Amino acid sequence: MQLPFTRLVFASLLCGLASPILASPPLAKRACGTDVDVSNPQIPFLNYPAFRDAASAAVSVLEQYQESGRTPAITPRPLRCDRIRVRKEWRRLTRNEKKAYMKAEKCLMTKPNYGLTSNETYSFHDGLSAAHADAFFRFHAGTKFLPWHRWLVWMHGNALEKLCGYTGPVPYWDYTLDAGPNLYQAPVFSKDPEIGFGDGGSVPINELGGRAGGFIVDNGAFANYRPNLPLPHYLVRNFTADDVYNPNNQYGVGLSDTFNKTARERVMSATDFWQFETMIDGLDEPQFRSFHNSLHFTFGGDAQSFNWLEGTPWFGSQVFGANDPLFYLHHGNVDHVWWEWQNKKKEYQYDFHGAEGTPDSICDYLPLNKLGPDIPIGLALKTEWYPQCYTYEY
Repeated sequence: MQLPFTRLVFASLLCGLASPILASPPLAKRACGTDVDVSNPQIPFLNYPAFRDAASAAVSVLEQYQESGRTPAITPRPLRCDRIRVRKEWRRLTRNEKKAYMKAEKCLMTKPNYGLTSNETYSFHDGLSAAHADAFFRFHAGTKFLPWHRWLVWMHGNALEKLCGYTGPVPYWDYTLDAGPNLYQAPVFSKDPEIGFGDGGSVPINELGGRAGGFIVDNGAFANYRPNLPLPHYLVRNFTADDVYNPNNQYGVGLSDTFNKTARERVMSATDFWQFETMIDGLDEPQFRSFHNSLHFTFGGDAQSFNWLEGTPWFGSQVFGANDPLFYLHHGNVDHVWWEWQNKKKEYQYDFHGAEGTPDSICDYLPLNKLGPDIPIGLALKTEWYPQCYTYEY
């Protein structure tokens, strides 16, 4: 039941979303408004007024940096954290930490969604997926991609703590350690019912129509999980042979070669934000194969997101990759690479701009789809600022 990748449709639609790929220096500073709307505080564990204050402080810091090249010696109070949480690669967690994480993830699948979906019976996990699905084109294949997904992964980890009592490290999966012919033997694909995310399954199924088939994830900690979006269905994967994405070896490298250590080093060689986004998101690559996209392609099923929905009513308008719990470890790794690049040089930490001639700015708001108030991108540029308050082990 191998479902081939619809290359031309994916490429043509994403080409419409992405800006031209010409790198440019940051645009001149423009006055930022910081009128963060906190009038509808629907998620009870978020401090909406504190977000507003932090946004104002972040913009002030960044405007000062644009003006003088310096930042305040002391972090402004609204951006200070009570503690900095440390994220770790999945293999670095102890078995007990992994068990606690899996328990919290399953707990999130039982908690109310606080209006993130129109169906109040759906879970908070579904609500995160809904936020990622709604008008997804606004924050994919462009400048908002990295800060928007940073915020989503943080919100997921924050919900694990606030709703389910998880206090361990938020994990990411460094798939450069597994890229190659044995990718599907990576530890994350373990069938262990306590700490495994499950493998590619063995029971074929298609509950949504079109090309939205695959194999039920019927082992691991999330065996037979049924996400509710776009309609209730079994979580499926469809592990995909590399030649589907590289017919006749026409691109010269295998799919996993686009997210191995060499590919990571290429991304890390970027010298400005837009070049980094272009490389990590594959905006300059055939069929958008890249450090980010190629993992979605290898998962297939729910996590493949875009092409999986071809032939269904949701194709081209929504994606449901966040149904798969592995989504958060994947995007945690994308964020980790961005964080590491930002920390190479001070100017990288605060760099944010799009292609030449585009008006992208730290002042622009992230359309968070009810995941708290929409905040200016500037607040998402430094993970050690409130409210994100995290760093990486290495």
